[in-house]
Amino acid sequence: MPIHSILGFLISYLAILSLGSLSTRGSERIPVLIVDGQNNHDWISTTDSLHATLQATGRFDLEVETAPQNQSIKGIRAPKADAPQYLKDFHQDFRSVQKTADEKNKRANDEAWKNWNPFKGPHQAVVLNYNGREWAQETKESAVQFVHEGGGLVLVHAANNAFRNWDAYNEMIGLGWRPANFGDCIKWEVLKNKPYVACVDCSSGHGSRHPFQVVVRKLDHPIMKDVPSTWMHGKDELYHNMRGPAKNLSILSSAYSNPKQGGTGEHEPITY
Repeated sequence: MPIHSILGFLISYLAILSLGSLSTRGSERIPVLIVDGQNNHDWISTTDSLHATLQATGRFDLEVETAPQNQSIKGIRAPKADAPQYLKDFHQDFRSVQKTADEKNKRANDEAWKNWNPFKGPHQAVVLNYNGREWAQETKESAVQFVHEGGGLVLVHAANNAFRNWDAYNEMIGLGWRPANFGDCIKWEVLKNKPYVACVDCSSGHGSRHPFQVVVRKLDHPIMKDVPSTWMHGKDELYHNMRGPAKNLSILSSAYSNPKQGGTGEHEPITY
């Protein structure tokens, strides 16, 4: 879900991750890491918003870890066929320099990615504002170990699009933006008040941006503490047909995906 739609849940979630230790640590802040650097959305603004919102609570010590950034020389337009020869020669020389620099930068970037690992710090939770290049195997293993040892992993919007072919990631997130026939598609059955497996051949997506009502399905869950049982969400993308292994999954809230807005006509998981 987009950033402004999950902040309330995000803050609540991070706050409960260390309830056991907080009882003995008094008012000590919870160390949280925001990971960004690549995304199909504006990850810079999203991180700024996340940081400012969480910082305002006074409950977290925040750090930001940005994935290695590609370095390249911006190209120039080739001269026209009837341009003077000196311009053609200059362009040829520039392209040669650019190619050499890009090859050097690629080697350095590959090495930086190999060594980049944001999961080795003393953080109790990682907020993942990332959707991009596959991580190195060691980084993946560190992420899995972090979660297995009790660390919290919170996904922001397109982070659930990432790492489709990483089995452990799919296990950790439960449901994500995935193609048809990938795992199970989970919806909420209102009359029976429980989740169910829905369509097999439907891909994840969303309709038009529109306001919609969110209904809390697990009022007694600590993540939903102090969240209204129903509340109106502002104009936004309502994800539908989320798919995945769905193991050990608890749906905490859902929303009706209105067909008039390009939705499915079913209640889709919102927080899980």
